[in-house]
Amino acid sequence: MSMSFKPQNTRVAATKRIIRDLKDLDKLPISGLGVTCPDESDPFVLHCNVLINDGPYHGVMIHLILHIPEDYPLTGPAGNIAPGLEFNSRYHGHIHEDYRNGHALCNDLLTNFASYFRSVDGGTTKQASGWSPGYTLSTALLQIVTFFADPDLRFTPSAESIADLRRMVKNFTCKTCGHSYANPNPSIVDYNEKKSDKQQTTEEELMKSKRELMEKLTCGVTKQNVIEDQICLGYPLLVTRDNRGRLWPEIVLELISYDAYVAEIQKSGGEKLDFYENLKFRSVTGADYNHWLPLYINANHFRQGQTIIQNSISVIYNGTARGSARYDFMPNMALSVLTTLMNKSAVRLFNGQMYESAQAIEAYCHFLRLLMHFIDIFPALDSRINKIVEGFTTTLAGRNKKVVPDIGEFLIQIALSTKYRFNDVKKYVYEEYFARQIYWIQKNSTIKNLSRITTVDLPEIFQAVKVSNHLLVFNLEMAETFIFPGVKERLDRLYGYPPTVIVEKFQTRLKAIKAIDRYSVLMQAIRLSDTIKSPDDMIDLIKRSIHVSNQQGYTNI
Repeated sequence: MSMSFKPQNTRVAATKRIIRDLKDLDKLPISGLGVTCPDESDPFVLHCNVLINDGPYHGVMIHLILHIPEDYPLTGPAGNIAPGLEFNSRYHGHIHEDYRNGHALCNDLLTNFASYFRSVDGGTTKQASGWSPGYTLSTALLQIVTFFADPDLRFTPSAESIADLRRMVKNFTCKTCGHSYANPNPSIVDYNEKKSDKQQTTEEELMKSKRELMEKLTCGVTKQNVIEDQICLGYPLLVTRDNRGRLWPEIVLELISYDAYVAEIQKSGGEKLDFYENLKFRSVTGADYNHWLPLYINANHFRQGQTIIQNSISVIYNGTARGSARYDFMPNMALSVLTTLMNKSAVRLFNGQMYESAQAIEAYCHFLRLLMHFIDIFPALDSRINKIVEGFTTTLAGRNKKVVPDIGEFLIQIALSTKYRFNDVKKYVYEEYFARQIYWIQKNSTIKNLSRITTVDLPEIFQAVKVSNHLLVFNLEMAETFIFPGVKERLDRLYGYPPTVIVEKFQTRLKAIKAIDRYSVLMQAIRLSDTIKSPDDMIDLIKRSIHVSNQQGYTNI
């Protein structure tokens, strides 16, 4: 079952990324900056001109060399003053000699930063500690423009020192690219240079529309996208094992490509797609992850990545990529893993900030669409879902935690069932839900004898399980909002993304759910107000739930 792969050519991948970054710079140039590649056969060395616009060196042009590593963008670029231009520590507090490429810029976004501090801290400083694989050449160059504006010296540069610098810059010629003060190479985008307002507005609007379409489907590391580059895109996951040996996946809410994930594995010395339990890779946003799961973007994306998708699900399900047949992919693994991830997305959405909640809704929909496709190609999954729901409604034992560990995941399965609707089974769902709450009411409240509760105790009981009650409403509404006939076609029109208006409406609804603070409002939200009409009815429900909890073995009251 394990999936070995040949080490990818990181130099080729880096070259593609550099070319993409340079194209983006052409489209959106940086004022006061020019970039060129003197030798087209070697895109890993770029020559740059920076026209300093602020500070004591205003108007001075600095010619520098950008050295890009072959594993870019996993490692950031290094910046050096061009050979022959003696812009050194006399002129800037963060210029040092690296004894390889000359005067180096010490900025934590550049790899020179690590080189300089190795002698200071014994090598504990990471390469370019401020660098992230999601950054681009534009990111680094913007930092460089700012870098030169503030020399950060312990003293104010003298007029004589500044005059010497201006004279040196005017007399400098680059032996590699021919740059001189009179004939700058590359040319610099002037700070005051502007296109006509109409032309600029039109171009910006077109680029914005294209960016919005591409950005969501772009790998944060390689900057390649699904539409143009035919990449396999997915979510990084941090899969951990609890003290019982169970695997728990946490979703990193950003998308990276298979190539980016493989590059991280290769960088760590791995040789195959596996569960790297004892390793942690760093995502674009700085989050830790150790696994990755591709998505269903469209039929072609799934077809191209089906083997990877199935192997990833198997690894997550089993916690290993060993070659034994017992670890081979089985359709039921997709049902288990994807309902868990959907439920995790829902919890993440419930607990997250507004921006993060939008990303969590998108993740929920991506996992939903992938699961629905697995149900389409493996019809036995539909039968399995119906059988699980049937077992839940038939016997008390079929509702036990040992059979149905998570109510949130089960609600997703009900919504996906072709045989049952929620109204058909809600009686059993609520019976089991409130029975599972008894243990937590007993643990989190000060009530000594739950069998003798009165209506006076209801506020404290609600508070003891408030978050759980909110999550119940939330999970019910998530399933109702995003799982319905025709949802596949709607998601496919937007490459697996839900419409923005739906996301915004649900975010607003989330605020109302979190405001529920009493049982009367909860009963309305879960549509039980027709049977639970009074506080006495609620007390009776809790007492019945105590009896069921005892029968299920959750409590002994």
